[in-house]
Amino acid sequence: MINSNWQVLVEILGPDRCPDFMFMGRAGDLYLYKHVDTRRYLNISPDGACFRYTPAGYVPIDRDEAVRAVFS
Repeated sequence: MINSNWQVLVEILGPDRCPDFMFMGRAGDLYLYKHVDTRRYLNISPDGACFRYTPAGYVPIDRDEAVRAVFS
């Protein structure tokens, strides 16, 4: 059984890519994951929507764009 903190990341990336991430906690309903090498975040809601952090707060971002950004 996958810990519920990791389920949304597994659904987006698949289980093979998840070991490269650290679970950093939550911001409201969002799960925050940091890539161990790039140090970039994937911020994911329970329904799988992705968000990026801005000075104004978290704003929605296209899932493919979020995944590209975290690995760049």
